[in-house]
Amino acid sequence: MNLLILYESCTGNTELGAELIRRTLDKEGHRCTMLRYREIDPGGLEGYDLYCFATPVQSFAPLAATYRFIKNMPKLKGLPAFILTTGAGWPGVAHRMMAGALRRKGMAVIGARMLACPDNWPIGRTFDRRFYNRFTFPRRRSMRKTQDFAREMMNKAYRFRDGIKVKQTPHILWPTPTLPMGFFAVRGMLARGFGKRTVDADACTRCGICVETCPVGAVRLIDLPEFDSSCIGCWACFNNCPEKAILTNICKPETYYGGIEDPEKLLKKVGL
Repeated sequence: MNLLILYESCTGNTELGAELIRRTLDKEGHRCTMLRYREIDPGGLEGYDLYCFATPVQSFAPLAATYRFIKNMPKLKGLPAFILTTGAGWPGVAHRMMAGALRRKGMAVIGARMLACPDNWPIGRTFDRRFYNRFTFPRRRSMRKTQDFAREMMNKAYRFRDGIKVKQTPHILWPTPTLPMGFFAVRGMLARGFGKRTVDADACTRCGICVETCPVGAVRLIDLPEFDSSCIGCWACFNNCPEKAILTNICKPETYYGGIEDPEKLLKKVGL
């Protein structure tokens, strides 16, 4: 089967999850193409048998850039898809919002799973970084369950193709406390939570990593990094700066998340 894995990753967590699925299914003889949303035109998605839509969870919702991509997609009526999210705790309304958006494009959403990863929200890490520094995330057991999930999605896609009814992911949005936060997140309205953002001119090396890792192109490098109003509040520029030169009065640079140290080591632990 021909699978397209689309993903966005602010600090590498979701990229690891997408790579875990790709290598697992590649090893079993399937053809897997893995691309960032920004690397493909939303109108050029035809020609695949199964689709994986992967996203970080941001304020209990999909990343704004992911949700916008799906909204701009053409209809892919009758094609199966599944959802992968990464986050530090509960997915909130992320799976249901993703499933609803994909169903509006005519797709059959046959599954959803969250891979628990380190918290990449610096404000949250102010309180729990000692916990994440003591344990390695994602856990091997969670990664193996994600591999089993990928195999299950492939089996369900075969049954779906053969006209056998398969269970789909619920998408009704119940009025939970996290629902308003989800709507704010997918509308890209979380940048206000940064506080006062500044750049340390002495520490900044003008490397451009903040520009490369911004999922919505909201950072420009003139002399120093400059940020425009399209910022969605994902903290990627803070977390990925190797010099910790992007600062805020909300939290200290030691709480920024630098990403999983050795993703290849984690993949080897599950046979990849």
